[in-house]
Amino acid sequence: MRIAFVFAVTLGVSGCASVKPVNLDLADLTESGARVVATTERPMPALSAITPTKAQFGFLGGMAMASAGKRIVEENGVDDPAVRVSSELADQLAEALGAEVMSEGPGMVEAGGQPDVLVDVQTRVWQLIYYKSAWGTYSITYRAKAQFIDADTDTVLGTGSCSVRPEKGSEWTAGYKDFAENRDAILTRTLAFVARQCAAQIGGQLAAVADTDG
Repeated sequence: MRIAFVFAVTLGVSGCASVKPVNLDLADLTESGARVVATTERPMPALSAITPTKAQFGFLGGMAMASAGKRIVEENGVDDPAVRVSSELADQLAEALGAEVMSEGPGMVEAGGQPDVLVDVQTRVWQLIYYKSAWGTYSITYRAKAQFIDADTDTVLGTGSCSVRPEKGSEWTAGYKDFAENRDAILTRTLAFVARQCAAQIGGQLAAVADTDG
């Protein structure tokens, strides 16, 4: 019996094409002696803080959105959600392989050690944005891409992605100022939520596939 993880990617946001799945073959990883999983760290991309007014001004509006998002991130000391996503995926993969996760956290590859598989998660989009049907109500839109990489050869072994937006009216929605000032920890709670949902989406794409001979 052959077991593989299949990363079937279907983004739930209009205008985004599906990504061709890439299989992560657990049998091959196990046979090759993969015993250590590590995560990578990327520079944190800018959060866009989108309001109806800023959205009307094209390039200048985009600069204003990035500036507002940068200020919100710095004033509230928030981290890139990709850090949490990669950590959760590394735990999932290590459990599936019977392996261990390097405990130093993001950046440990540069710090030393000999990982076998790298979990590389990149935030592609994170926005504080209003709902088109309720301009005064905001939440976080989050999209990320995950790659599972052979640490020795830099070969991409598998890929996956996520697209998360809390439902309007849920506990993860509030007014713009609530998010900007992190009232009742709404910003940090929502970022943690979308990161968990992203990891769950990609983890859910890890479908066990059994191929039985004859």
